[in-house]
Amino acid sequence: MGEYRDLEAVCEVLRSWVDRLERGAVDPSELVITNRVSKNREEYTQSTRSVAALERAADLGLARAPGQNVSYVVVDDAKRSRERVMLASEELTEYDVGLYRELLVRAAASVISPLGWREKCIEQFLSSYDEISLKSFL
Repeated sequence: MGEYRDLEAVCEVLRSWVDRLERGAVDPSELVITNRVSKNREEYTQSTRSVAALERAADLGLARAPGQNVSYVVVDDAKRSRERVMLASEELTEYDVGLYRELLVRAAASVISPLGWREKCIEQFLSSYDEISLKSFL
């Protein structure tokens, strides 16, 4: 926002990143999420992404204690098991496009929402581009 000072210009940058995600042109190592562990794996009651990463780490003999970080890429957020993520230390070949697209839109909204564009406006901008670009191929 600081560089462009234009909502649509910011959304154009977002659109280019969404396009890269959807084409599979983003290196999964660029999508690593790191969270600090606050409890032992067994103490968690919810099946979060971080818990899935802790379970995956434990399977690989890489236990994490409270206060340590766990780094992972989400590969299938619909799953509720350790298969929903891959650790950053594993060979990363895929990612959950929908989840990372959602995270990009949320990040953009956090920057431009003070100027009146919320997630819904951003999604409308992105979908209008999709419609235009699809029509151009017909």
